[in-house]
Amino acid sequence: MIQRIQSVFLLVVLLCGCCLLLFPFVSYEGYPPLFLRNPVDITPIGNYLSMLTALLCLFIYKNRKLQIKLCYVIMFLNACLFLTILFLTNQLYEHDFEKKTFLFSAYLPLLAIIAAFIASRYIKKDEELVRSADRIR
Repeated sequence: MIQRIQSVFLLVVLLCGCCLLLFPFVSYEGYPPLFLRNPVDITPIGNYLSMLTALLCLFIYKNRKLQIKLCYVIMFLNACLFLTILFLTNQLYEHDFEKKTFLFSAYLPLLAIIAAFIASRYIKKDEELVRSADRIR
């Protein structure tokens, strides 16, 4: 499981989710930065689901077709999270200020999307390799 390259990319997805929980993602002028920790809000739920799906995808390495589908789910969840962070931050956290600064952790879902996409490509390559080996037999 860990010896495969796609497992490394799935771990990158997990690390992106953990870093998004630990570091603030937006800073308003004159106010403390916002963290994505409160599980009651809607924004962290996408992050938690993405992390849980990546962890599940990491451990079901024998079912590659399901792993590919879960990678697409991870990409969808992180895309929704990224769009929510960028466009709906003011409405969700009730700040009407123009001076906001997105910090580096706001762009981590984009990195997670890329890592999940690369992981799905490597999983597809493994599936094709197994199919070709079965044809030879």
